[in-house]
Amino acid sequence: MPDCYDVAEHKAPKHRGLNEYYHFCIEHVREYNKAWNFFEGMSDQEMKEEIYKGWYGDRPTWQYRNFHNLEETLYRKSESFREGYAKAEKEAEKNYVPEHLKGTPEMEALAYLGLVPPITFDEVKKQYKILVKKYHPDRNPDDDDADEKIKKINMSYTLLKVAFTSYEQIENLKNQN
Repeated sequence: MPDCYDVAEHKAPKHRGLNEYYHFCIEHVREYNKAWNFFEGMSDQEMKEEIYKGWYGDRPTWQYRNFHNLEETLYRKSESFREGYAKAEKEAEKNYVPEHLKGTPEMEALAYLGLVPPITFDEVKKQYKILVKKYHPDRNPDDDDADEKIKKINMSYTLLKVAFTSYEQIENLKNQN
């Protein structure tokens, strides 16, 4: 601007193409922007089209892609999530523990052995053998807690063995009657 010696660090568009700019100081860019009309010289129809394009991303920085099958693409991508969620729900139902059994010695023994119901006694035996081999004091001479771990593993196994034996006896009595 004539007679203005302030730093011209603010850009103002020269025309609607928004690719050429004037440079003004802050005071003069404000004046220019108040007076500048983007839609000047356009018909009503051209203004409506320009506004409509602006709603849907008519911006120089936006990249356009082919979105004709966007809904199908999103559905396919979300399918793996839905399948995983359904699988997790089935797993949760399978491992459901009734409220009255939570906190019982049998459930604590299963948890100590790293098992989750429903489970068979063969699975308990298999896990017991794995843990005994892993935590036996002879295999872990540097571990001061190895004796305690083995005691707890043996106690858990014994408790579950008694529980399974009792359950089998009850089932046998039911079947005889």
